[in-house]
Amino acid sequence: MKQPLRITIVGIVCLLAPSMVVPPTPGAATPSYSGTITGFFDSPVLSGDFLQAGTHQPVPRDNTAAAVGSGFDTSSVAWNDDNGGTVAPSALTFTGNSFGDVAPGQVFALGTLTYFNGPNSPASLIFGVTMHLSAGGGIGPFAGPVAIVSTQNANIDRAADADLLFFSNFEIPSTLAAFENSAVTAIVFGKIADTLQLEVTSISLAQGEADHGCVVEGSAVGSTAPCASVCGDVCAAVALAVAGPLCESEQLPAGLNRRIRQALRLLEQVASTDSERKAKSGVTRVMKRLQRSATIARGAAKRGRISAACAEAVGRAVGNARSQVEPWLSTSDR
Repeated sequence: MKQPLRITIVGIVCLLAPSMVVPPTPGAATPSYSGTITGFFDSPVLSGDFLQAGTHQPVPRDNTAAAVGSGFDTSSVAWNDDNGGTVAPSALTFTGNSFGDVAPGQVFALGTLTYFNGPNSPASLIFGVTMHLSAGGGIGPFAGPVAIVSTQNANIDRAADADLLFFSNFEIPSTLAAFENSAVTAIVFGKIADTLQLEVTSISLAQGEADHGCVVEGSAVGSTAPCASVCGDVCAAVALAVAGPLCESEQLPAGLNRRIRQALRLLEQVASTDSERKAKSGVTRVMKRLQRSATIARGAAKRGRISAACAEAVGRAVGNARSQVEPWLSTSDR
């Protein structure tokens, strides 16, 4: 008897906690915020494409007439075939973090996404949702689409069979992939902008998750090897944190500027390697150079060569880069 087509998809389950943000302290030089990130998913997309095994060519599917999934507009959404509960549904869980004394523009971990890639037939597919994250306390919430891309299994290469989530509205658009029958956890990073708007900057794998999936900068939809990149979003996050004018119109000393540019050139070399061990070694060297740059900036401020605000901006940029690098550096090599 011919076996029915089986493909894997992702689902959505969102765990939330109440949030309250403490407003800036009156008279403080720099405002800071404290609270808990919460979130939910809504607006399911019920028609789209899944990917053929091997070729990853798109196959259209319309499930708008079917009762697909449950719990939309709540904190928990999941979907799967009607199997009497014998197989766990595909799922994505957001768990919000508490945060304290966060300054405007400071990148911090908003929470985690745990994405389980379970089995589903085409009739149970969902092709996207909208993700909402909030810090409360009058801070504007984040809302952005999540494209759900399901892959028909060839059962040869677990990376090629991975199912994908694509986050196009992150500051660094990124793809989270989960290997077949695996749950992968990624850390979601963001910041509270000067405009009091919550923004999501990037995601990176949590410690020990390299055997379960990957995070790739940009869209990996259609790629036959979505997890080939070993640095990807981490290198991009570091570059984003320290690139561009760090002190607005104030000019950095030539030596300090040169040191930062050298670190960025080294980062470009690191991003091209296909060895995770070499990538981690290279990123460690980059961060040492950037940390030294922050130390030099503080010394320059003490000598009056740059303002204290400029030195603080350099230190904050390096700190933002470090906060996104450390979880990845602590994972075991694949």
